Amino acid sequence: MSTLLANLAVAVGVLLVGISMLLLVVGLVSYARLRDRRLLWVSVAFAGFLAQGMWLSIDLYHRRGAIATDGWDTLPALAAVDLGIVLSLYVAVLKQ
Repeated sequence: MSTLLANLAVAVGVLLVGISMLLLVVGLVSYARLRDRRLLWVSVAFAGFLAQGMWLSIDLYHRRGAIATDGWDTLPALAAVDLGIVLSLYVAVLKQ
């Protein structure tokens, strides 16, 4: 069961990277069309989450054996929180 949690932690990190990358592209295209500075700052936030997600995914991938044997770590929980933040930013941009 703990191997499943370790793989789930890596999957959450990869999902964070994918969504952040997609939203970064959408933000940059929107900025290019509208030239609204808020969209540029939102794109910068998505770029930050993309970098953080990449680092987190690589770290979780390399430590998945330790996560599986030692139990739940704080980094997978942080990855889930970051994913929630990225999704809330998406909803905020969607409503604009």
